[in-house]
Order: sequence, then structure tokens, then C-alpha cells
Amino acid sequence: MSTTKFPSGLQVSTFEPPPAGFEPLKAADAELIRHGFPRRPTEDPQAMERYEAVLRRLQGKFHYIVPTFRRRDDIRHRPLERIAGTEVYSNWSGAVQHAPKGRAFRWVQGDWTIPNVYPPTEGEWYYCSNWIGIDGDGSGDVCQAGVECDIFQLGPFTIRNIYAWWEWFPEVEIPVTNFPVQAGDEITCLICTSGKGATTASVFLANRSSGAATSFAIQAPDGTQLDGNSAEWVVERPEVNGVLANLADYGSVFFFNADAYDGQAVLDAGQGNNIDMTEGGSVVSEGILDTPTVVQCLYTGTEP
Repeated sequence: MSTTKFPSGLQVSTFEPPPAGFEPLKAADAELIRHGFPRRPTEDPQAMERYEAVLRRLQGKFHYIVPTFRRRDDIRHRPLERIAGTEVYSNWSGAVQHAPKGRAFRWVQGDWTIPNVYPPTEGEWYYCSNWIGIDGDGSGDVCQAGVECDIFQLGPFTIRNIYAWWEWFPEVEIPVTNFPVQAGDEITCLICTSGKGATTASVFLANRSSGAATSFAIQAPDGTQLDGNSAEWVVERPEVNGVLANLADYGSVFFFNADAYDGQAVLDAGQGNNIDMTEGGSVVSEGILDTPTVVQCLYTGTEP
């Protein structure tokens, strides 16, 4: 295991890679923990069924990647930024579930397909972050992981950047530099913590299309700890160089199997609250609660 420490005190540690031929569904609990896989959630039948379904999708093509990281000082994924007098926000869209009084979320999970984004106009960068996380709605921190999709177009020239990342705000975005992702890939993400007051979290990312999987453990920035009051499934326009970025036309993103666990029960995203993103008084990205475990984010801004 190797550990990287960032200036804020944030630390990230990698796990021992599993041996060749490793089969997660057949592995002992101690083996799973040693290699960075989430422990089996045997206390909840719904969560256990979901856990096994994800690992079955990786059978026959599973390959583990020991992740590498770099720090992006220019991009942050902030807590919700409320617009005065409304129930919508300037940076997030999707769904938020709040923990019942006296309880705190310990993990959050979701599946989605990486969107193929387009720029509404030429000559400017546009951004679309799709992620799951804990905290950020009513707390000053956010522990989150997902995929960034950025695009720039000028005449016949187009630049697309698509990469996995994680962040524990107030630290900046940390891309996972060697995890392969592209538009159309099906992603599974799981973030696990010990609940309220936690200063550590583990992240498991799987690309179900390619079979690639990775995991790592995070130590929170100095002075930061988990509140556990909220869990989210979000399409966001991040803050770039201190300013909210332009939102790319992402079409739609569906978060499937979207739920969170608070130590006593699994709470579905679709039974929480939806979030709409606005700009200039108009909704540009809509959060739709399709079913208890499916959240849709729909782009409603300017068409390319």
C-alpha cells in the first residue's frame, strides 16, 4: 500500500492489488478488505443482492488497476449553492436523500452511463460532472467520486476530456489518471465511511463495460470530518478557476440502483428530494425522480 499526502492534509492510499485469477464473488471477507473491495453487506438482503449483481457483471473481464492521481488546483466541486428565494441551485441537479434524525449515512452507491457531451456554442469550454457523494447539502464538506466530461469546439476541431475523479471538499478535484473511461461506458461507484465524524472513506469504482476496477482509501483534509446528513446523485457544473463553469449539453444521465445506507436502513434516492439547476432564472438541468432507485438528470439548457 502506498500513500500520497496533499498540502491540505488530505491523504489517499492504494490497496494491495489482487493476484491473477482473483474472483471477488468467491473471495473471503479478509481478502476483499485487503484488496480494497467493499465488505459484503450481509446485514441487508437488498444491499447484498446489489453487491453480488455488480461483481457478476465483472466476471470474465475483471482486471484491477492500482490507481494513480494528480491534483487539479483549478477545479472544485462545492457544496450546494442556494439561489436566494428559490428551491433550486446554481451548481447541482439530480437528487438528495437526507438521513433520518439521529442517524448518518455510511455509504452511497449508484450506476450510470457516461454521457457524450456537446458544447452549446463554439470557442468556450463546457463541463459536466456526474457523481455520487455524501454531505454537501447542509454541511460544509462533500465526499464524492465520479466522472468529468469536458468539451471545447472551434470549427472542425473538438477536444473532449473524460476522466474519473474524486474530491473531499474543501480540497480540490483529484483525477484518477490511469482509470480508463469513455462516453458510453457503464460505471458503478460506491463510497463507504463509518458515519458521522468519520475522517476516512473508501472509494470503489468499476467500469462494467471494460471490466476495469479500482479502489482507494481517503484521509480527510485537516479540520474536516463527515457529517453524514445527506447523500447525492448529481450532474454538476463545477467551479473552474473560482467561477461556475458553463454546463455542457449532456442529454440525460440516469442513476440506477441509487441508494444510501445509514447504519439501520437502505434509503432510496428516488424517495428523497429532486434538485434543479438554474442559470439566469431558467432551469438548465432538471432532476427527475423516476422510481425509488432511479434518478434522471435532464439537460434543458441551450441546444448546440
